[in-house]
Amino acid sequence: MNRISGFLELLKEPFKILTTNGKLMAITASIYLTIYSLSCILFTFSIKPLIVDLILKLFALSSAHPGTPEYTELLVAIRKDTGAFLGIEAACIVFLFFVNLFAETTVVIIASCYYNGDNLSLKELFTTVLKTWTRPFVTLFYVRLLVLGYISIFFWPFLIPSLILFDHSKILITLLIVLAIIFITFNLYLSVVWSLAVVVSVVEDTYGLSALGKAREVMKGNRVHGFLLNLLYMLVLTVIFTVVYKLSPMMPIVVGVIEFILIGVLSMFQFLAYSAFYFECKNDMVNSRGLEYSQIPTAPVIDEDLP
Repeated sequence: MNRISGFLELLKEPFKILTTNGKLMAITASIYLTIYSLSCILFTFSIKPLIVDLILKLFALSSAHPGTPEYTELLVAIRKDTGAFLGIEAACIVFLFFVNLFAETTVVIIASCYYNGDNLSLKELFTTVLKTWTRPFVTLFYVRLLVLGYISIFFWPFLIPSLILFDHSKILITLLIVLAIIFITFNLYLSVVWSLAVVVSVVEDTYGLSALGKAREVMKGNRVHGFLLNLLYMLVLTVIFTVVYKLSPMMPIVVGVIEFILIGVLSMFQFLAYSAFYFECKNDMVNSRGLEYSQIPTAPVIDEDLP
């Protein structure tokens, strides 16, 4: 019960931060949600014609005779469409990566000021973000590598049973469900350190593998709260996708815009929650071990640099 009550208290912290730094959070949220939603909508509308055209050409290719000019032209066109599709998708992934990076950095700085009792103007916040973003960028790069490694480890346990038990559908489906549950559970467990490391990179003067190590150290004894945060995020995200899937045939554009906005709001809430989780872990660590972490200055340094 203490774990659950502590987790419920943790969920209240983002709302406390919002009430104290409402103006900065409102500006940050408006910019983030606008850019995030518009970029997702533009990506969706730019990629849809390519997908339709690619499918039509693949059907035409299946009925064409190899070696004929028509077959060659279709192959060239399919390669061009595939290249355009991959190029647009890669550009969107990179762009959204930086949008999320700057949004999370900004939110963590605002939360840090709340817990340290500092006040930042919009100009000071902007300057601090520009001085800080490279550290979480490096940490996120390492996190993405760890995620790819984790996915590759679980690739073979999914592939091998699928090949061996191809003719035993019931056994295969049951086994894949069990493997999926294990995969998701471990992912939620490991991503606690990964997400907290980004917060550590913003608040403390560290990044990369060092930030991952500090995140693992500072959250000792509180990992359950981080796991529950990830679980709640996944459940809410699942609900959003389920509702959108049912409503999208009726109003695809409106529902799509609402979906992107809801996902953006949920992401910002997670940024705030993990910021609160970091300071909760830090306070528990200081109280139990008497250790203190040096924290980067925010407003005082900015005041010296600004004209």
